[in-house]
Amino acid sequence: MREEQKSREKRRRRRIRNQIFAYLTLIVVLFLLVAAGYFAVKGIMKYVKNYNDKVNKVIEDAESSSAVETMAEVDDTNQNTADQNTIGEDTEGYVSAGIGEDPLDDLIESLLKDMTIEEMVAGMFMVSPESITDVQTVVQAKEGTKKAITENPVGGIVYLPQNFKSQDQFTQMIANTRGFSKFPIFMALKVECGASTDFGMEATAKASELTDAESVKNAYGSIAEKLAQYGINMNLAPVSEIVSEGGDASLQGRTFGSDAATAAPLVSAAVQAMQEKEVSAVLQKFPGTAAGSKTLEELKNSEFVIYDLAIKSGVDCIMVSHIKVSGVTGDETPASLSSVMLNDVLRNMLGFKGVIITDYLNDTAITENYSSADVSVAAILAGADILLEPENYQEAYEGVLQAIADGRITKERIHDSMYRIYRVKYKNAL
Repeated sequence: MREEQKSREKRRRRRIRNQIFAYLTLIVVLFLLVAAGYFAVKGIMKYVKNYNDKVNKVIEDAESSSAVETMAEVDDTNQNTADQNTIGEDTEGYVSAGIGEDPLDDLIESLLKDMTIEEMVAGMFMVSPESITDVQTVVQAKEGTKKAITENPVGGIVYLPQNFKSQDQFTQMIANTRGFSKFPIFMALKVECGASTDFGMEATAKASELTDAESVKNAYGSIAEKLAQYGINMNLAPVSEIVSEGGDASLQGRTFGSDAATAAPLVSAAVQAMQEKEVSAVLQKFPGTAAGSKTLEELKNSEFVIYDLAIKSGVDCIMVSHIKVSGVTGDETPASLSSVMLNDVLRNMLGFKGVIITDYLNDTAITENYSSADVSVAAILAGADILLEPENYQEAYEGVLQAIADGRITKERIHDSMYRIYRVKYKNAL
């Protein structure tokens, strides 16, 4: 009996020791998980901070802190936030799965939630520096630029050769402008491969002279490297059209040939070369100059072969022209203002999830038929994300705000575009 009691007591003590050990183990594991979460968030913060340093602190410290706090909460609860972060049908494919799988989603959402609708609308415009400064030719960025970009927090600035005087002058102007901007901003040029030496670029072979992917990568890689040195993070190139000899004179020498199957891998090579250097490529111009005379089936076997491969290669942005594609849309609406071309074809059929940019909205083909306000509203309703250089920025901006107030444009629609824009702006942050 005594031996049995001793045995039971021994088993009881062993059980207690095991329980204690289990509790201690649990505590250690929980501590390690919390510590891991802390250092994971701390690591993300480091990446974000490094990116912000690259863009001269274009986003305020308070916003960065808010982003980290939001990410920490997600990590601590170990919850999947995919459903919460799904923006809408236009962002299908950008599915958040919490900080463990896609911290970029959480960062973007934390930034956008602190923006006013006025700031978001301004963020959908890309304009010349002259459009917001009222200076005839901008060649420096000082107090006037600071005031202009503070009052008009546009999403991007596009520069022309007239803004370039020297490499040092241009670099300083870009750095100052980025530093003045409260939010991350696209700084854009249009530099195609070819003989042009605009912006102090070294001449390369023309697109029509480049016949293999390696030579294309070398040409556009050297261009992107120079742009990155200036602080430029977007290039309105390459030309993604096809043109036959004797065709559109404005495209001669600028395309990779007349055959879509041949041109497609070369366009994709140009995209990859630039985006590897953190310079966003912009295909120009969808659906193509010759598209006006083609049906949808004809486009699928020609121009769309190029776009399909470029989209699969991860191109950041696509510019849509003002060409009328009645064979596809059934009307005379410019492609840049057509929901059929932007949503039905480019988004749904071709599967593009990136940023759609309109062609220049100060083009006479637009200004003869639309006010700056009307065309900007129409472009957003059609599915455009960035409105490029309206004739009158202030009128365009106020027109969009009025359309939101009237209920013609929802705040969710603006949010969708800003989400896609920030996906591109921050894709290299983490």
